[in-house]
Amino acid sequence: LFERAMFFLNGLFALKAFSPFKDVTVDDKWDQVNRSYVFMLMCLFGFFTTLHDYSGDKINCDGFTKFSDSYARDFCWTVGLYTVKEAYDLPPDIVPYPGVIPKDIPACMPRMLKNGTMQHCPDENLVKDPERIFHLWYQWASFWFWLVAIVYYSPYMLFKALGASDYKPLIKVLAAANDGSDLDRVRYKVVMWLFLRFKTYIFSKGVHAWWQRNSFSILFLLTKVAYLGGTIMVFFLTGMMFEHGNWYFYGAEYVGTRFTPYQFEEFRNRTLNKDILFPKVVSCEIKRWGPTGIEVETAQCVLAPNVMYQYFFLFSWYILVFAFFTNVVSCILHFSEMFFISGTYTRMIKDGMLQDKPEYRFVYEKIGAGGREIIQILTDNSNPVLFSMIYNDLVKLLVEDTAKVSRMTKNKAAFTNLNTISEVTINTEKTV
Repeated sequence: LFERAMFFLNGLFALKAFSPFKDVTVDDKWDQVNRSYVFMLMCLFGFFTTLHDYSGDKINCDGFTKFSDSYARDFCWTVGLYTVKEAYDLPPDIVPYPGVIPKDIPACMPRMLKNGTMQHCPDENLVKDPERIFHLWYQWASFWFWLVAIVYYSPYMLFKALGASDYKPLIKVLAAANDGSDLDRVRYKVVMWLFLRFKTYIFSKGVHAWWQRNSFSILFLLTKVAYLGGTIMVFFLTGMMFEHGNWYFYGAEYVGTRFTPYQFEEFRNRTLNKDILFPKVVSCEIKRWGPTGIEVETAQCVLAPNVMYQYFFLFSWYILVFAFFTNVVSCILHFSEMFFISGTYTRMIKDGMLQDKPEYRFVYEKIGAGGREIIQILTDNSNPVLFSMIYNDLVKLLVEDTAKVSRMTKNKAAFTNLNTISEVTINTEKTV
């Protein structure tokens, strides 16, 4: 057990290379909720469930006389344990544990009513056979957490692969400059890098130029949509995995039962979702060939891992719901920021400790949604003093270049007009 625990601990420490908690980041705080906190929580749950599933006994069964304990445990774990649907929502004096009843239980028992009459039962041949609910998901519980962790980290990997990682060297240079080393040299490099890129954004025309100005912001939006889609997919596929019970209201029902005690008769005998989704006592039936033909024996088993699983999945339910609303807000905010500039400009002025000048707003509006994302990344990863100096130098260069291009355009137009007048004069003279 110790060797297995050390093996899994080493594997957990190996995840440090994929650690989402880093000083230099390209994505925003909304996306870091997914690829940092949700990712690490799912890895933590996956670690504990994997350690529990593959060390020691998973279940314990009692009642088998024809089969050994190890054979019965392995058979029941592999083939599947079951509960009976008709044994839910019954009083505890009839069914000791929800979903568990003997195989040969009668359909009903004649009961004497208070008015003195006897309530008779229908013919057993007319009664539908009990419906068994097999619980096979527990074999995949540890894999579920690892797969969900991959779902929440994959959009970030895609985000970096499609171009976001190109901006990390710039941020690392800024991080070094924040320490005070080679401040002027770093400042010059960053300003020139931004100037050459934003110059293209401002003066280029056409569809390709529009894509250059906005592609980085669109990549941000697609990443947020991927986080949202992954959350919805995980939530609904998990409900399909359980098949029985109501996973979609699992967390809501749990909170409701904490504040609403079962004091009414109609609620007292109700079987909760936690006992349907995660039964602790189940039945197992073993069939095999024997001397007299097919031998059948049924016994009860204790599924101890479900004590841990019910809380891990409960926390996961709350995490998924929180991630859903977080991603919805994140997508709406980012979509609005792509088209409504005033809010992001005001935030940049405030975070960067800048004065609101016309030339600052002019450059901020002309560099497109992608350029504004780059400016926001610089604001988040550099101190305000350094950012204010960089943005001030950048604006000066872009304004001067804009004026130069404007003068060249006017001179070209004047030269074109002069050539046109000269040609008209020459043609007139020739005509005369």
